[in-house]
Amino acid sequence: MLFKDKTYKYVPANMPKNARVFHNLSYSVGDRNQHDLYLPKAGENCPVIVDIYGGGMLRGQKSSYKLNPSLRFLNDGFAVVSPDYSLNQLGEQTFPVQIAEIRAVINFLIKNSKQYGLDKDNIILIGESSGAQLAVLTAATISEHLLLGRLKDVAEHTFFPKISCVIGMYGPYKVDDFSKQFAALNIKPQFSETGEAQSFEGIMLGTKRPDQMPSKVAQANPATYFSKNMPPLLLFAGTKDDVVPYLQSVSLAEKYYQKVGKRAEVILVDDAHHGPRDFNTDDIHAKKLAFIRQNTN
Repeated sequence: MLFKDKTYKYVPANMPKNARVFHNLSYSVGDRNQHDLYLPKAGENCPVIVDIYGGGMLRGQKSSYKLNPSLRFLNDGFAVVSPDYSLNQLGEQTFPVQIAEIRAVINFLIKNSKQYGLDKDNIILIGESSGAQLAVLTAATISEHLLLGRLKDVAEHTFFPKISCVIGMYGPYKVDDFSKQFAALNIKPQFSETGEAQSFEGIMLGTKRPDQMPSKVAQANPATYFSKNMPPLLLFAGTKDDVVPYLQSVSLAEKYYQKVGKRAEVILVDDAHHGPRDFNTDDIHAKKLAFIRQNTN
């Protein structure tokens, strides 16, 4: 079965008892332009974690089980945001509108920070799988004051917020390298269409083979936009990931060092597969929390 043809079943997140929840807040005018906001029961001026789910940009929904790792941060005094975003379509060019949508989410949170008790100066992006690509790409383009993607609401294009730091979980970044990286690791890709036009990465590029679309691959690669303005970056990946090769994270960290002049830590989790199950542990949460606290006020 191709990745694009997998049946999607929504599994909700474990709703925290220690939170105030605001569902379906609209950040723009699109059908999927809503987000859910979770606040600690007590506390004001909460730092904000925007959690971006994966699904190859082909499927997914806010406040699914993929949010569970980030909901842990409520106990640490953080607000947690789960946005929906536009999904790519076979044969159409939807990407990179998702970057403009995430930027609009951040702008909504800043504009409404007093109403919800948010610390607008401490915004953290966390993404898993394709959500990691979106998180790092959003931070990279914002840091360079570049507009990637457009929304109907042009007011969203006039402000570039500060991102404190970014965490990418087993993300794809330079998507024309999958096949050679899997070969180097001696890992057989789970999906036979990897590297083809109908792969999730090919559909993102307009249903084209990634190796035939170098300019679009570069547009979708966060490293293209890295500079000394890029916020701190922490990357996780699993050594048994057969959906996205963990060398994607290793290579991105190398580019980060070359262009930013600082280290992006890569934490490789032994025997971990693709998806949140192997990464929702106390140890990994502690590493994320330490990184965030190191890079926020």
